Amino acid sequence: MPAKKIVFSYQLLSNIGCEIIIRGSIAFLTRAFPQHDLRFVVQSYHPEEDRALLSDLPNVEVVPMLEWKRYLRGVLRKTGLFVSHWTPRFASARARDADLFVSVGGDIYTMFGDALPEDWLGFESYATRNKIPVMMFGANMERFEILSEGERRTLLDHLKRFHLLVVRDKGTHEYLGGHGIIGNTEVFPDPIFSLRPHASMARTKIKRIGLNFTPFLIKEFGEESVTRFAALTEGLVEAGYEVTYIPHVASRGGAGTQHDPAALETLYKALPPQIAEKVTVYRGEMSFAKIGAVIGGVDLFIGARMHGCLNALTQGKATCFVAYSRKAFTMVDWLKTETPFADVAQSFNVLNGDAVDMANITALIDAHDTWAGANETPVEIDTDGYLQSLPVWEHLSRAVKI
Repeated sequence: MPAKKIVFSYQLLSNIGCEIIIRGSIAFLTRAFPQHDLRFVVQSYHPEEDRALLSDLPNVEVVPMLEWKRYLRGVLRKTGLFVSHWTPRFASARARDADLFVSVGGDIYTMFGDALPEDWLGFESYATRNKIPVMMFGANMERFEILSEGERRTLLDHLKRFHLLVVRDKGTHEYLGGHGIIGNTEVFPDPIFSLRPHASMARTKIKRIGLNFTPFLIKEFGEESVTRFAALTEGLVEAGYEVTYIPHVASRGGAGTQHDPAALETLYKALPPQIAEKVTVYRGEMSFAKIGAVIGGVDLFIGARMHGCLNALTQGKATCFVAYSRKAFTMVDWLKTETPFADVAQSFNVLNGDAVDMANITALIDAHDTWAGANETPVEIDTDGYLQSLPVWEHLSRAVKI
């Protein structure tokens, strides 16, 4: 069986969602190319930690970033040559002999900072210049409208050069079509569904609730979001529920929008003492395995991290997706209308970040508990047949040759 090397775009693996993306992408690509012995390259600023995190995957090579590349890339930015002369942050020799570049990630193309994602434009540019096939997997797209006409044209030309864009919901697929990106796009659900193609939702009434609060909520909705979620916590505790605060993203530097633990500590400090003493805060190891087990121990998960919510739903847990952008709405709409999760639609919903309150959460709990009390038979959710029926597999075999 011939060996083939696949290079992934950069992912911060202390973000559980990024670990899910890497693991799920590996599972998807392994299924897509059974005729090859696939070897995967993951780039890292913390190679020892990430090697330990992925140690159960023998076909993964974690390559360290090179400090001197930081200065070279800085010069390229200052001279306006960053995209056209993009270079990886790790040893170029580890990239040039790749058989496939795969751009992965959820929010890369949502125009955070109101600017083009230049590093990801450069990733594709490097692959194209070196005649390496390039595809995208698991992306969310929005807010192209905030770009200037020239920037938008650059972005669309970039997206058209991908051999295949695999987006994670129908809403994103239609959004790209509205911008003229047609013919190289397919829908395949989030990478987590490649890791958990089967789920079982037990008819368990809700007693234990996991709550995920993030820096993005504070950024998007201000300090009022702290007050709102503190009031929700107080209401849940007073109603007799067990509440656990659960992070899903952590920065190894412990700051910024990529560090849920800090936001959760802020929220915890806002609680009245008599409520705080009844709330559990998870402060342990951040990994898919560990956080997955914690989420697996609750009956309802309320979260502002997309992958945190999917981590819960694919374990058969009632879930409230807390939205700070359109992606949560398009994901939930797709789950309820086009996937086997439609069979348990009463047990998950989506609320905007400024609409989360005791009344709305109680309504979700009541809907789930009514369903749970109807009989004792769990609902088996088998997405595997659905995944296999999608046209992405045939399109991938035609479009991406490695």
